[in-house]
Amino acid sequence: MNGRGNRWELQAVVPSAKGRNLLWHAFSLDTAYLEDADHHEPFEKPGAHLFWILSGHGTLETDGHKYLLQPGNGVWLVDMTKTRTYAPAAGQRLVKRGVRFGGPALENWHKELGGSLQSQFDLKDAQPMHQAFRDIWRICRRKGPGWEWQVHRFLTEMLGILLNSRDALSPNPSDLPTAVLRVLNAIDSKPHYDWRVKELASVAGVSYSGLRTLFCEVMRENLHVYIQRRRLEHAQLLLSDPGLSIKQVAEQMDFSSEFYFSHFFKKLKGASPRAYREQLRGKR
Repeated sequence: MNGRGNRWELQAVVPSAKGRNLLWHAFSLDTAYLEDADHHEPFEKPGAHLFWILSGHGTLETDGHKYLLQPGNGVWLVDMTKTRTYAPAAGQRLVKRGVRFGGPALENWHKELGGSLQSQFDLKDAQPMHQAFRDIWRICRRKGPGWEWQVHRFLTEMLGILLNSRDALSPNPSDLPTAVLRVLNAIDSKPHYDWRVKELASVAGVSYSGLRTLFCEVMRENLHVYIQRRRLEHAQLLLSDPGLSIKQVAEQMDFSSEFYFSHFFKKLKGASPRAYREQLRGKR
C-alpha cells in the first residue's frame, strides 16, 4: 500500500497470462483525496473504474457527459478508454474510493450497463458494494492461495449489484417495453437532471410522440410529471443532508439560482426548501 500525497493506493498484481484470459483482475484500489481537478486521458486497454464518494461534493465529466458526485448510495462506473475528470466543488475536498479493473468482454458490460450515458447507479443499499471492496483489498494485500479467483468472484459480485439495480437480471422485468425500461434507467441514473422528452426519445430509440404515448399507456403517468416527481424526490434527499446549504442543493439540482430551485420545490411540494428542512428537524 502506497501513501502518495493525497492518495492511498494498493496496486494489485495482474494474474498470469492464462488467468488474464478468464478472470477479472484489479489494476488498483484506492482512496483519493482531491482538492483540485484530477484529469485522466484514455487508458490504452479496456478498463473500468467503479467508485463512490466518502465525503465532499464535486463532478465527474466523461465522454461529453457530466455527473454530480456526492456521498450516499450512489456509485459510478466509468469506461477508462474515455477521457475523465474528477473535480471537487469550490472550497471542498472530494474523497472518493474505488477499484480499477479489467477482464474479458468488458466492452459488452459497458454497453449493457448504459456506457457513459448512464454511468451513475443509485443503489438501495451500497453496503454490499463497500464490503466487497474491503474483501478485495484484504485479498490483494495477502495474496494467499487462489487469490486471483477470489478477486474475480468479488468483482463479479459488484457487477451483479449494478445489474440488479437496473433489473437487468430479472427474467421478466415487470413486462415493461424495452423503450420504457431504457427511459426509467436513464432517469434513475441522473435523477437531478431536467430531462427533455426529445433526449429520452433518443435514449429509448423511438419517436418523440411515440415515447409520450407509450410511457403514458404503460406507466399510467405523463412522462413530464414522472420526471419532475423524480427530481423532487432527489431534491428531498439532498435537503435531508444538513451539510448542504440550500444554495448548494440548487446547484446540484442544475438550477441557475436558489430562487428558481425554491420556486420549483414549493410548486411541487407545497412548502419551501427551508420550511421542508424545518419539518425534518422537528421529526428528528
